[in-house]
Amino acid sequence: MKENAVHIELLDQQYFASQYRFMMPSPDLAPHVLFYWMLDLRHSDLQQDEYQELLLANMYSSLVLNLGAPFDIYDREQHCLHVCAGSEVIGYHAAPVSYHHRSNNFLVGIKFKPASLNYLFRIRGTDIYQQVLPAADVLHHIRQLESAVYDAKELPAIKALLEDFLRQHTTLPVDRHSAYVLQSLNGPALQQCGYQLKKLASLLYLSPRTLERYFSDLLGISPKKCLSIIRFREAATQYALHGYKADWEELGYHDFSHFRKEWKKQFI
Repeated sequence: MKENAVHIELLDQQYFASQYRFMMPSPDLAPHVLFYWMLDLRHSDLQQDEYQELLLANMYSSLVLNLGAPFDIYDREQHCLHVCAGSEVIGYHAAPVSYHHRSNNFLVGIKFKPASLNYLFRIRGTDIYQQVLPAADVLHHIRQLESAVYDAKELPAIKALLEDFLRQHTTLPVDRHSAYVLQSLNGPALQQCGYQLKKLASLLYLSPRTLERYFSDLLGISPKKCLSIIRFREAATQYALHGYKADWEELGYHDFSHFRKEWKKQFI
């Protein structure tokens, strides 16, 4: 789990990457939770004062419990976008950002599958697209969760607290539009459509215009942009595993040079 989750996100930070701990969700929450994680830098033996974490464009929103020192979020030009001093909901973003961590960071988080945070907590995508929200502003009982997690001693206990919170304080609204968006981003239709909007809409028996409206209502971003982000992340993962020999056509690219052009667009 650790290798797959972190390989693409953390670049040239082998020691820093080893500080992360991951927990898989229970079966009833697996449709919405990618994994739980913890980063504990409250040690006296850290090798340096600051650690940088590069995150690619992504559709995975997170709930981050900040129980230690602040951390900073920077854009690709290294301009500070935000200082995270408390627990926050961190939205999806369409371009790479870097997190700058310091000693005494103690973070616990839930990384949600695409659109699931919006669906579970009824948070509009436009409110968290490329930005953050104080968790206390949108999630009830977050302070009790922070206290309980801080006092927990072991990873299984932390996972139990996070899952109890999700089960007690999220709702599963009967929303057919949201269900289509979730199916688009997390279901078999995503793998079958070749990351093409028209084919995806056809597989869901919708028109492209209708699917665009559903995405706009829930996420505030077009399905074409969502598919582009997910395609790029999957291709980057496959490139890390297989190099230029990855199956580029299956990933929605013409060839390796097509992927390289998109990589340069993201990072240069």
